Amino acid sequence: MKTYDVNCRITQIILVLSIIIMSGCKKDNTNNIAFLGTWISDDLTDTIEFTSDHDLYKMIYGFNDHFIYNYTSDSITIDYRGRAMPYIYMGPPTPAYYQLNGNMLTIDFKRPPYAFRQMETKFLRK
Repeated sequence: MKTYDVNCRITQIILVLSIIIMSGCKKDNTNNIAFLGTWISDDLTDTIEFTSDHDLYKMIYGFNDHFIYNYTSDSITIDYRGRAMPYIYMGPPTPAYYQLNGNMLTIDFKRPPYAFRQMETKFLRK
């Protein structure tokens, strides 16, 4: 009977440690949290809004159109998913280098996605 109690106690300890370790294993989205919100280009031409960890909206032809994005530590890939041109293949999305410094986001679009300008654009957080 004593062996059963020891095995039960060890199983409980392993279970508690497993729960603690698993709850600590979470994707680090600190950079993504910094993206969220509305950004206006420094020349006031473009406004983009990051609404989630993969959704981005930009005003096109008078309505907010949908894009999806993903990022690495130094590049962001934006792909059009909106309704202005839903059946036209735009080619594969290409990454653009970015820098995020507080309330300034700089994206260098060498091959821009649909509706973005081919240039380095500085956005300020609204």
